[in-house]
Amino acid sequence: MRMVYKLGQRVRPKFKRLKLLSIGIVGSLLVGTVATAYANSHGINLLTYPVPQAKHATSGKNVNNSSKTSASKISTGSAHKAAAGQAAPNASLPALASLQTASCTLFPPQNPGLAGALSPELRKLAQYEQLCNGALVDRSSFFVPTPTTVSDAQSDASDVATTLKEYAGFGVKPLVFIEPDDTNGNNLDLVQYQNGAYDSALDAYFSDLKSDGITDPMMGIWVILPEGNIPVWTTTDPAVYSADVIKTIQFQKKYFPASQASILLDSESYPSASSWDNGTYVSLLSYVQNIPKGLVNSFGLQGFPWAPQANQGGGTVYDPTVYLRTDFASEAAHALGVSNIWFNTGTFNQMYTQNAAETVTASPLQRQTMLNGVLAQAKVLQAQGFSVDIHLFAQDKSNTSEAIDWSYWKVQPSNDANTAVFTAFVHDATADNIPLWLFDTYDQ
Repeated sequence: MRMVYKLGQRVRPKFKRLKLLSIGIVGSLLVGTVATAYANSHGINLLTYPVPQAKHATSGKNVNNSSKTSASKISTGSAHKAAAGQAAPNASLPALASLQTASCTLFPPQNPGLAGALSPELRKLAQYEQLCNGALVDRSSFFVPTPTTVSDAQSDASDVATTLKEYAGFGVKPLVFIEPDDTNGNNLDLVQYQNGAYDSALDAYFSDLKSDGITDPMMGIWVILPEGNIPVWTTTDPAVYSADVIKTIQFQKKYFPASQASILLDSESYPSASSWDNGTYVSLLSYVQNIPKGLVNSFGLQGFPWAPQANQGGGTVYDPTVYLRTDFASEAAHALGVSNIWFNTGTFNQMYTQNAAETVTASPLQRQTMLNGVLAQAKVLQAQGFSVDIHLFAQDKSNTSEAIDWSYWKVQPSNDANTAVFTAFVHDATADNIPLWLFDTYDQ
């Protein structure tokens, strides 16, 4: 499908499927030795990160625009934006003296055959399972459009059913982002959506999924209208958002009453869908208070680190206490009557990768400090009685218009410090009883 990212300007690039890269990892990865050598040789000490006091114009949104294949027109993207710096509470991260390393081989056996899957997300998952010698991911995500006609609904449902069946065949639970744009990448009018313009298509879509043999457990979790409070769709109006969410879930549960539905809101909200100005960290209650308790099964909170271009001034947003607001999440979850909260987040290796003068690199120590902060935020919510999952965006999008590398390795896992950051994070999340969800793909 598509990936839209607002990085200075709105773009909607098309992506072509990459050829499957052969994976050859022999023996165990010596991540501890290499990572420690890296830290020692560079003499790295993390500094604290000042919170910017002025909003920057750069922010972003992902919606993937992958090529159609015989198997699927499914979107493969990331429901997230690059966090925009803006006025926020003063906060800093604790410094790490050196990179912490740990093995991630703590899981049930691998899912055999993933490397030959049709789904590019499942094929990519094979690398992660080989790295950690087991099934480390609790859920793998992919993206789908919203049908606008009965004909589109039938075609889309057939494609999605194929992917859901493949996930079920490999024993991988799906997280499905259904985004309010059509198969050509055009944003739907959310007010018309509210007024019933797409009701017949939505009804046909979920009906056809049922007819195609999809069961309630095979559906996984469906995330409805992700990022509804940031200017990536046609409105950020909380009333329109909640009405569209309610409508869509009602169609979903008409045919799949035991399936799970969720929503995803950013920590930062915007008053208008036409501008990235005036974003503020405010309560998300207005977006959820009209959604009946019991309709959604979980609440998703989104937040990502951000930095200005290297040749520009301004502060960074590297502190998860700023970009992952647990107070907003717990308030929203209580209003919805749910006990599960999940984060949509990640850390970048490099930003602005297509212009050397602008490129910003986050050191492995910086990335690890951010991920440690994410785990700390999750534990805050656990202490309040919530179950918490972390959905990690880990795709390298250096060669797309987004120009950000969110990955922890290039072609395949290797003996380097960024891979060590990932394995240590997986180890620590497992120790903290925090399941890992993942988005990564061979598609661009």
